[in-house]
Amino acid sequence: MSTTNLDVAVVGGGIAGLWISSVLQAAGYKIALFEQTALGSAQTLASQGIIHGGTKYALTGKLTGSSEAVRAMPDRWKQHLEGERQPDLSRVKINTPHQWMWDAGNISSKVSSFFASKLMSSRVHRVPPDQLPSILKSKSIHQLQEPVLDVQSVLQELSGGIPAYQARVTVVSEDESDQLKFNANTTDQSLEIAATMLIYTAGEGNETLQRAPMQRRSLHMVMVKGKLPAIWGHVIEANANPRLTITSHIAQDGQTVWYIGGQLAESGILLDSETQINTAKKELSDLFPDIDLAQLSWGTLTIDRAEGHQSDGGRPTSPVIYQNGRQITVWPTKLVFAPMVADEVLRRVKAAGLQPSLIDGDGQVQEKFDLPMAVVGEYPWDLAEWQ
Repeated sequence: MSTTNLDVAVVGGGIAGLWISSVLQAAGYKIALFEQTALGSAQTLASQGIIHGGTKYALTGKLTGSSEAVRAMPDRWKQHLEGERQPDLSRVKINTPHQWMWDAGNISSKVSSFFASKLMSSRVHRVPPDQLPSILKSKSIHQLQEPVLDVQSVLQELSGGIPAYQARVTVVSEDESDQLKFNANTTDQSLEIAATMLIYTAGEGNETLQRAPMQRRSLHMVMVKGKLPAIWGHVIEANANPRLTITSHIAQDGQTVWYIGGQLAESGILLDSETQINTAKKELSDLFPDIDLAQLSWGTLTIDRAEGHQSDGGRPTSPVIYQNGRQITVWPTKLVFAPMVADEVLRRVKAAGLQPSLIDGDGQVQEKFDLPMAVVGEYPWDLAEWQ
């Protein structure tokens, strides 16, 4: 079996793997990405596409570790979305440039004062009723300057120039030349490939591939489809999490889908689908009494979010990166952290002394393998069994 050499192999084709691959390729490294199923198919496409700036983590009336960690991310993403910085995401579809936040009727004055403070004045402001959809006109609304992206289009743009293959990686070993050898497997073939460094961004798969310390925190998301207005935002209370976080999407059949997370998704993880849907119906009936819930279709999705291990089992406030020699394991924690993760991985690759193979103008190109190219996966609402 012949062996093909790479500078870096990336295992896992979610947002982190694609962004890392794009950055490493731009730096001149000979790279390839390997994804077992479809790009973004596990956690990335199950996200809500929100480019958080940390505001929703400040609902107790003060900035938390989580809010501080993501505070700079909307501005960083803005540079990519406007084509001012590589990777160029200027063709990405922006579902909305901002979101709304409104209270459920019992928000504390402490939180209201915090939103009105100088610290938050550039990120949150009140919205006049005539600028709101009719379903929100009776509510006191703050506009949140954090966009929501079409995640499929982000993945399409990032994957456009990357050699990304649909294959399962097994058997990692080190040879006499200090190369890391592995097999890239499909249903009918197996290629032996060697890389100087391996980057694992495979979510739950990281645990099997690298045996790195990992934890899972699960969500039970709710999907509602039918004649619904397009809204994006958070129903808030004086807690660390929003009561509901709603994003709107267009399904393949042309209908509007509300994809609902927040505290509903976190607290509903032990509920079966029917009970979780009934809980969501009660919440929406209380919050939007004018919507005819009987005319809507319903579904749920359980997501096991893979994260770097935390001693207290809590949510990491930032990305977690575990390094074992020339193997690096990454959990981005949130979609919004992808640029930060890629910067750090590039720094570590350079710190390991790995020199790029492709920047000397010698005409070399990225290796091409006889493997199927990986494609972007489907949204969960386009795969759901609706009730």
